[in-house]
Amino acid sequence: MSEYPEVSIAMQTVFADLVEKAWVGNLEGLTVTGGSVYARTVKDRKYWYWQPPSEENGQPSAKYLGPDNEQTRARIKTLQQRSDNIRQRREMVRALRAVRLPGPDSITGDILAALAEAGVFRMRAVVVGSVAFQSYYGMLGTYLPAALTRTGDLDLGQFESIALAIEDDIDPNLEDVLKRVDTDFVAIPDPMDTRRTLRYAIRKDGEEKFAVDVLCPLRGPDRSKITALPALRSDAQLLRYLDFLLYQENNSISLHGAGIPINVPDPTRYALHKLIVSQMRRQDIPRSRIKSLKDLDQAGSLIRVLSKQRPGDVEDLWLELRARGPSWRQKADAALRQLSEDVRALLPVPDKASFDPDPVVVDEAENQTTDPTRTFDM
Repeated sequence: MSEYPEVSIAMQTVFADLVEKAWVGNLEGLTVTGGSVYARTVKDRKYWYWQPPSEENGQPSAKYLGPDNEQTRARIKTLQQRSDNIRQRREMVRALRAVRLPGPDSITGDILAALAEAGVFRMRAVVVGSVAFQSYYGMLGTYLPAALTRTGDLDLGQFESIALAIEDDIDPNLEDVLKRVDTDFVAIPDPMDTRRTLRYAIRKDGEEKFAVDVLCPLRGPDRSKITALPALRSDAQLLRYLDFLLYQENNSISLHGAGIPINVPDPTRYALHKLIVSQMRRQDIPRSRIKSLKDLDQAGSLIRVLSKQRPGDVEDLWLELRARGPSWRQKADAALRQLSEDVRALLPVPDKASFDPDPVVVDEAENQTTDPTRTFDM
């Protein structure tokens, strides 16, 4: 029996149903916030309108739908079905939040909603980091430690091959999508090449309040630290080891608004990748050192659950990770030493020929941006 409480079967079913409804809604273009239809008679003629819901700054103007005829009524039926879908999804989100499944803070949720509306997740971009960890409560039906869900930024990852192959892109570009959420978002240029974007951030009074990083796996020989992802209409930072995390992403949701359809890493890959990331943090920077401990705690909590639910996945992917090469194996073994004894016992014991019992010196620059004070949440 898991040491973590289980989410009720009923709420697990609600979560799974909401994932499907949110993704179907996203693919159908259900990006409106809801509303209602009404008729207005002008000079003995009937006209139909759509009234969006109230916003913080007042009531939006009604949208004209057309005269009262068969075609307009058919369109109204479709709009009402969409509105009912959104209303039902909001109720499901409230029910899941009421039983303590976590969701994002307001700005993160609004950003995810804007990204989904623009088509970012339809383009198979993946949310990595603590925002993804939040979704594993519902996916795994287990209450994980609440302290491990908190975050202050957002990281997105996409394979370069996918960005090129899908022959589609978001509208508008990523910077404009973020500005729709907060006009203070700016593209931060790469110090080595100011024509390229390093990341996006809200900066006020000289401080960074929130950041969005776009990441892409770096495979093969070293090259420029920045590449273009045409599907996302953005530059991205190239990182080693990220391909293991992004492979075979899962559809999920973020519990905000009517449920935001997002992609997250497979939870087993997420857990084991966290072991690698924990060894790539800058130990001379307090914030980075704290994140390293959080990496290990997230990995440990997931490994405990997954070893009961998906023991074959944990063993197979752990052995695959260690077999990828000396650098992978060194980081994996270094992280293994830092895990609690009960978690170490859940992973296959490395054979003596491949296990290095001595601590290794890790190249801490592998997961760093050109800004040495910046560390990723992923």
